[in-house]
Amino acid sequence: MSLTFESHLQALQKEVDVLVGVSPDAPLSGLPQWDSLAILLVISHFEHAYKMTVTGQEIRQCKTIRELIQLIPQS
Repeated sequence: MSLTFESHLQALQKEVDVLVGVSPDAPLSGLPQWDSLAILLVISHFEHAYKMTVTGQEIRQCKTIRELIQLIPQS
């Protein structure tokens, strides 16, 4: 069973506080607390929740939360 976008979004927001209440299409660069710690939290979430490895560079290339979630392989 594949998870929905909303499920992925809620799981990510639960782990990365800076993303709570942010629109999936809002620019990450506009978030005052979008920094290296937030990127590490995203990397950690992906490793633990999805057993996948992403790099800081891959995360930094994402402009929105929607793009972060699109990194998750669809099953």
